[in-house]
Amino acid sequence: MKLLCLHGVGSSGSICESQFEPFVKAADPSYEFVFVNGPAASIRGPGMGGEYDGPFYSHTTGYTTKEMAEALDHLEAVVEEMGPFDGVVGFSQGAATAISYIYDQQTRHGRMPFGFALLFSSVCAFSPNSKYSKDVIERLAARGYDLEQSGVADASSLTPEERILWETILKVIKPLRDGQALLPDIDLNVYTHREHVDNAPRLLLPQLMGEKIKIPTFHMHGKRDAQFMRDMSLIARDMFDESLMRKAEHSGSHHPPNKDAEVRSAVRALEWAIGQSRKLGLLP
Repeated sequence: MKLLCLHGVGSSGSICESQFEPFVKAADPSYEFVFVNGPAASIRGPGMGGEYDGPFYSHTTGYTTKEMAEALDHLEAVVEEMGPFDGVVGFSQGAATAISYIYDQQTRHGRMPFGFALLFSSVCAFSPNSKYSKDVIERLAARGYDLEQSGVADASSLTPEERILWETILKVIKPLRDGQALLPDIDLNVYTHREHVDNAPRLLLPQLMGEKIKIPTFHMHGKRDAQFMRDMSLIARDMFDESLMRKAEHSGSHHPPNKDAEVRSAVRALEWAIGQSRKLGLLP
């Protein structure tokens, strides 16, 4: 069993390996966990304390459709060079990048690059497809809302699609930016000015997706993580087929599980995901 492991923003493969050490040690010793660096040099990411040495990396230089296409092209090259991989393990931005890649492969090619996914504390995912939700973004931008002045109450006149995008920007993306945890940063004015719509990141939201992602998944986040971070994990979770899903919380904040009982729970979920993937014929 070979698993690709993707780190968070402003981190590295070696840092991610140290964060997942309890999980790897508790898993079947025959399993191979492959930790890789993202392609983009980065500043130290949120939560990367002094105990972690650089260099630091991210999986993307930004979240426009062009930048996301470059990020997914790199990930595909990693899969082709170092794979095949039976499954993927992602943390934070690494989990979101895995989601973007899986959904892009499913919708463009009708195939699954992994048999299952374990997603820890995922942040929001973005699409490389410039046509995805463009009409919704254009309609929202035409209303001329001010991100710093307009609130959720202003969304009452919006269509359901416009409302979910606007509320997600206000409740999740803006707090992430204001907390200086959005790396690389996004100019949120691209959602409020019509002339900048082409540069607006295509935020993947369950309500705007044409189909759910159909592979077995396990989703886990920390109970003590910031509310907007937990909200992002829930948004990511809802992109997947619930009948093929297990979910859990651990007692910490924005990090993989490290307490024995919580680690064992994640390992049991890994074994469940492998079994489900075999039943579906995604793994031999």
